[in-house]
Amino acid sequence: MLIFLNNSLVPESDAKVSVLDRGFLYGDGIFETLRAYSGAIFHCNDHLDRLFQSAEAIYLRIPFTRDYLMEALHKTLEANHLNNAYLRLSVTRGVSEPGLDIKECPSPTLTIFAKEFSGYPDSLYQSGICAAVVNTRRIPASALNPAVKSLNFLNNIMARVEATRLNAAEAIMLNMEGYVAEGTVSNIFMMRAGLVKTPPLSAGILNGVTRSIVIDLLKENGIPISEQAFYPDGLYTADECFVTSTLYEVMPVTSIHDSAVGSGQPGKLTQTILNLFRRLTT
Repeated sequence: MLIFLNNSLVPESDAKVSVLDRGFLYGDGIFETLRAYSGAIFHCNDHLDRLFQSAEAIYLRIPFTRDYLMEALHKTLEANHLNNAYLRLSVTRGVSEPGLDIKECPSPTLTIFAKEFSGYPDSLYQSGICAAVVNTRRIPASALNPAVKSLNFLNNIMARVEATRLNAAEAIMLNMEGYVAEGTVSNIFMMRAGLVKTPPLSAGILNGVTRSIVIDLLKENGIPISEQAFYPDGLYTADECFVTSTLYEVMPVTSIHDSAVGSGQPGKLTQTILNLFRRLTT
């Protein structure tokens, strides 16, 4: 595998980052996960928009232009002879002396890798996944801006550990007020009595690229959608539930803990949204 490191493609064995890099020392950096379908990077501009917004929010100056990053993403994809893949773009604050002061960080570190990925098995979309409401709370916006897609993912990792121990594929994290926030790698949607609900950005969630696309699809197709806060009890009485992300696309959630969501099978609305979404990727 060839990896894009700062300004060139290098073999994976030569793609080395200093142990003094702040991404390694403190998780001080940002990232984006992107998807390529048939050689085209899906909604690349939206991901780069969010990358630059995350950088601005943490006072990280990215010394690369949007065009440079877009070209680097395509170069990485092509150099690895991939058409269907996921790509991970990371920018750290770079190498510095140990310590929290960010003034002496002149050169951010850029890395991009791409791996073959054609999506999850169809059988998973036909059966749906199990999710679990976990005790690990989403970091509040007053502590860290949820709009920042930070390299420090320990909060999400601990939530996923909880979910795994409950034999669940995804964790549902609540905010400090007890409202449903998001999954460890996904945004959450539920439907009851024909109305789709998803937590608002004010609940302290990342504004997922796929989340935004799905909200637009719902509106364009006349399906009632409300961005409003709700407690986890609402998930147990939902007719349907699904999660969205770059890799999940639109994944049905058919059980929460040991309780079936609706009929316990992927619902018609979820399947409709998945089909509408996939039309955009072809």
